[in-house]
Amino acid sequence: MQTIDEYFKKIQDIIAKSKILASTNIEYTEVLEHEGYMRGTLALIDGSELRLLEYTNISSGQPTVLRYRFQWQTAGELIARWNNAPHHPEVETFPHHKHIKAEDKPKPSGVTSLISMLKEIEAEIVSKR
Repeated sequence: MQTIDEYFKKIQDIIAKSKILASTNIEYTEVLEHEGYMRGTLALIDGSELRLLEYTNISSGQPTVLRYRFQWQTAGELIARWNNAPHHPEVETFPHHKHIKAEDKPKPSGVTSLISMLKEIEAEIVSKR
């Protein structure tokens, strides 16, 4: 069975291969043998940044993201924020939701991990080039 350190190493390798990163500053912390979190900031090639927190459990053999918050911003201004805080039960993907700049209500979100969120941001950045 994979340890949380092995899982974080795998995530670190995936992040390093991303086409949209300028630099990374991520801290990985093991809480239990199969549970831990990562937090930090990714600087993106378009000048924006992604602030992240993901708390993951892998005791079942598959990673289960228990809590997450990813905030994509530029010059301190929100572009989008994904999280699974259980405070918007009206959203069809509850508790997963996305806040978008200048919109009052959260949107449904399929993002449930750093990897799925990076794919969404990468597609948006690449489409603007």
